[in-house]
Amino acid sequence: MPDYHFVYIDPSLGPDWFFVAARRYWERFRPTVVTSLDLIGYIPERRSIAITTLARRDMAKMIADNVNKTFPRAQHDPLVYDFVEEMKLTLDGRADLQQPFGVPETPTPNGRKRSG
Repeated sequence: MPDYHFVYIDPSLGPDWFFVAARRYWERFRPTVVTSLDLIGYIPERRSIAITTLARRDMAKMIADNVNKTFPRAQHDPLVYDFVEEMKLTLDGRADLQQPFGVPETPTPNGRKRSG
């Protein structure tokens, strides 16, 4: 698990994207929810960061490019859906499976965990 986990919700999305789609996910994992990436810039470089982004298809590429350019060391976890109900299914599933990033961690031969 990263030291810091952020959920970035594109400001063009309505409050339902958090209060309906991400409620159970937030209750399970308690990430810091942001609508601006500025706060993430204050995290010390020695700390690991994961950024889950919630966006519609029309904004997803721009957001991903911005996250990858601004925070190249961060684990980017993009979620791209055009409807709140679709996003809710994915985030509720992650909460149920205790998988904050949608990919289960599996042990490697040396005993360390890895994604995927």
